[in-house]
Amino acid sequence: MNWHALIERVAHFILTYGFLAAPLVGAIAFAEGIAVVGSFVPGSTLLVAIATSAGSQHVSLTWLIVWATLGAVAGDLLSYELGRRHGSRMLAMRPFAYRPEWTARATDLLARRGDVAVFVGRQVPPLRALMPVLAGMSELTLRRFLLADAFSAVVWAGLHLGFGAILGHWLFSLQ
Repeated sequence: MNWHALIERVAHFILTYGFLAAPLVGAIAFAEGIAVVGSFVPGSTLLVAIATSAGSQHVSLTWLIVWATLGAVAGDLLSYELGRRHGSRMLAMRPFAYRPEWTARATDLLARRGDVAVFVGRQVPPLRALMPVLAGMSELTLRRFLLADAFSAVVWAGLHLGFGAILGHWLFSLQ
């Protein structure tokens, strides 16, 4: 797939239909949080592109962060449940089966650090789709997972969307 063309289309869409930016951010964050699917979604790049474009449409950065956080937590929660119910079968699927060393390291981090591993997993792209599945397979309770994941999602969304907003402000100030 041509990611450059996709990003251009998304940016053009936001410039045309700015009022849909927040729900689109939520949907992208949700898709990126789903195990296996999230490995193929360029969510971080799309979030930066949307925030860059949304600045010219006067879209609230706060609402973008809220929608991205809710979408990310919902996608991660789905992955947690998939891990709880079907974890070992999921780890045999691609892309997880290609990098068993990532799974081993992530499992070790989760066993040693629990909540911190969930936070780190959201911030590090190769672990983003894997950590919720492993958390569902582990002894980490749903409550602890959700607390760590929600905090992590706010930070993740704020960093990506904030960077995009700053970039957009700078680019539009040059014109």
